[in-house]
Amino acid sequence: MHTGAREHSGPLLFPGSAVLGFGAWGIGGSGWGAATEETERLAAIAAARERGVVWFDTAPTYGEGESERLLGRALGPHRSKVRIATKVGPRDDPRASLEQSLQRLRTDYVDLVQLHEIAAGWESRLETLHRLQQAGKARAIGLCNASHVELSRALRVAPVAAYQGPFNLFDRDVEERLLPLCRDHGLAFLAYRPLASGLLGGGFSESPHFPDNDHRTKLYWFRDAEFARRRLVIDKLTELATGLQISLPALALRWLLSRTGVTIVLAGARRAAHVTDSLTAADAPLDDDTGREIETAMRAAFRLPAATTAATQEARSWGPRERFIVEHLDGRATPEAIAAAWTDRGEQPMVAAQVKVFADQLLASGLAE
Repeated sequence: MHTGAREHSGPLLFPGSAVLGFGAWGIGGSGWGAATEETERLAAIAAARERGVVWFDTAPTYGEGESERLLGRALGPHRSKVRIATKVGPRDDPRASLEQSLQRLRTDYVDLVQLHEIAAGWESRLETLHRLQQAGKARAIGLCNASHVELSRALRVAPVAAYQGPFNLFDRDVEERLLPLCRDHGLAFLAYRPLASGLLGGGFSESPHFPDNDHRTKLYWFRDAEFARRRLVIDKLTELATGLQISLPALALRWLLSRTGVTIVLAGARRAAHVTDSLTAADAPLDDDTGREIETAMRAAFRLPAATTAATQEARSWGPRERFIVEHLDGRATPEAIAAAWTDRGEQPMVAAQVKVFADQLLASGLAE
């Protein structure tokens, strides 16, 4: 497509202010440790629908299609009253993938079909998704897990209506470029991983050990220095939540619902009780005093160190990404700002996690203070 295609994005699909949606990865039954009983997962979907949740987000990879199958069973009789989003893998044939999803979901269309990740040839897959939209298979198309440079490119390729990315109290990369970009272009923003893959559930007093088939074994914030920093903040957040008479997860979701530009917060659930607790987040807005206390705790725990003179000298022989981080470690810059500034260059994107891990390595080596 040509520049300007974004102007014709189809019907309005999204509410004007942030709402809670249902993130359906967990109900797929894999990737999150031992699976709960199917009856419990179906009950979670039913509880969400009965309590007024209308947005359900899934993907073919969630339990190898099991998430879509369960949603199809639970939501089929109520299809006109709910909105369903699914995804297409970065290397999958979009037509075949979406047709298989529609069969599992027991519907002839989805409200949003998203390209799950960026990989070689992603522009042509996005164009194919637009043709599927024109054929009535989807009401809108979206993109997930892209950098702001890639999303800007996508807006010139096809009428993208939504972007989905990770966003929570701890992981804020999207605030630097992606949220402003979505606001400027009228895109819906769907926030996934709102509880940092369960860390903001408050159940981990020590660095956990997950089964090998649990995706959290690969997440850096469940171990080492990052886990320690996040635990410090969680102690303060728990105190604040207790004062508000809500749970820690509800406070984390309430914070996210308050962020300008967020459209849908995708809270996962594998039991009906999880749904009930999550919905208390929307009972009241985040008050200003609580918001300020959260930010104070975050700044105290996550301030980056400053690179030493020795680090600057040694970095001359390092790779360009490492040199860039060292040059910007002045004790004031945030990891999100450093990562966004690197990504602005149009090279391989950087995220704040990479900055923090590298800064920890410099500290351990005596090259930062």
